[in-house]
Amino acid sequence: MRKVILDVDTGSDDSIALMLAYLSRQLDTLGVTVTWGNNSVEDCVENTLRVLDFMGAKIPVYQGCSAPIVRTLDEKRLAQNPGNAIWFEEDGVRYTIHPKVLPLPDAVSKKEEKHACSYLVETLMNSKEKVTLIPVGPPTNIGMAFRMEPRIKDHVEEVVFMGGSVGMGNVTPTAEANFLHDPEAVKIILNSGVKVRIVSLNATSSAPLSMEMADEFADLNTKYGKFAHDIIKLRAKVSKHLGWTDGSAEAIHDALAVATLLDPSVILESKRYATDIICGNDPLDGTLVVKEDETSPVEIVLKADARKYFTLLKKAFENE
Repeated sequence: MRKVILDVDTGSDDSIALMLAYLSRQLDTLGVTVTWGNNSVEDCVENTLRVLDFMGAKIPVYQGCSAPIVRTLDEKRLAQNPGNAIWFEEDGVRYTIHPKVLPLPDAVSKKEEKHACSYLVETLMNSKEKVTLIPVGPPTNIGMAFRMEPRIKDHVEEVVFMGGSVGMGNVTPTAEANFLHDPEAVKIILNSGVKVRIVSLNATSSAPLSMEMADEFADLNTKYGKFAHDIIKLRAKVSKHLGWTDGSAEAIHDALAVATLLDPSVILESKRYATDIICGNDPLDGTLVVKEDETSPVEIVLKADARKYFTLLKKAFENE
């Protein structure tokens, strides 16, 4: 089994990613590190613990960075960053893509005392086998770990991001949220020379899950299928209200990064690029700069198979 560490900012799609990674029984999840992003790092830790407790997963959780490496030190860049706290109110109920608290029982398990970045460095340096890192939020913890100890590169099998985009964006016209929130962290990782797979916004947007698929999750009559159904329907409701989609299908971004490890054939199109990212007080802040290069260690996934993705999720949610 491939050894992995997930790095999350647990909101709605992170919860599906955690469930797929654990319930697939195909990955050896050594730990989960938590960063800021969809909500505060403290709220993201609570949500992470709730999801793991929900599954009965005895996986250690480490709280990490509460802010990006550089970005929020620059007031102009901070003002340009709308964040992810987007919501609307209907009949006195507030709806958001990423609930501050997931609709699961309060966490019983506790986070570990060690900081996430220290955990990453120590675990990787001491591992006899290479470990795959899966950052599906702003990659602040991973970038800081590479800064703290560059030698961890030699102990990393691959970094599999959910983030970035080529020629599109979801916060600005050219930048995806996770990479925009901490482009300096992305740059540190890209410059390390480590093997990288970027499961881009292009790919996740190409493989949305329909509401009929969500209903099939509920029809499994498992608690996991029901939870996934509810989360997908919530996201679709908010997306439709805000005019992002027509509500008939919803991209579940983060879990697709996990899916590409479980079944690489879910990838329909990918290319190798020499890759950089724009940082600083620039209108293109957070934008990936790419040039096709078959020798590059960076693979960017551009298109995915929604049906195969759905099948992987459904199989995982069948477990009770």
